Formats: sequence, structure tokens, C-alpha cells
Amino acid sequence: MFTRVKKIYREFPRLFWVVVAVRFIDGIGGTLLFPFFALYITEKFNVGMTQAGILLGMSSLFGLVGSMFGAR
Repeated sequence: MFTRVKKIYREFPRLFWVVVAVRFIDGIGGTLLFPFFALYITEKFNVGMTQAGILLGMSSLFGLVGSMFGAR
């Protein structure tokens, strides 16, 4: 199995793997910020967690729709 992974790794240039790693770290970082965004919204605008959750959920939904149309 290790030889298969090594073969796949060698099929792509090094810059490709750098981009994959950076994109992975960026995605994880963006996901980890959502709880803090919810806390910030509730404190700054004096709203409940339900409203903050709806707002962040709408953000994710619009991101999904936007990526479907804008990905091309």
C-alpha cells in the first residue's frame, strides 16, 4: 500500500501537493472560526444563538449555491 501512495505522490508535481496542503489547512482554519463568529455576533449585536446560527447557516448555504454557479 505504501508503494501505491508513493506512486500517486510522484505522479503530480511538488507544487500541486503544496497547493493541496495549503487548501486543506485553509479549509480547516475557516471551519474552526465558525464557533467564534457565532460568539462574536451574539455579543456584538445582542442577538440569540439561534439567530446567529441561522445567519451562519445562510452564509454556508449561499457559499454552496455560489460555488455551484461560480466554479466554472
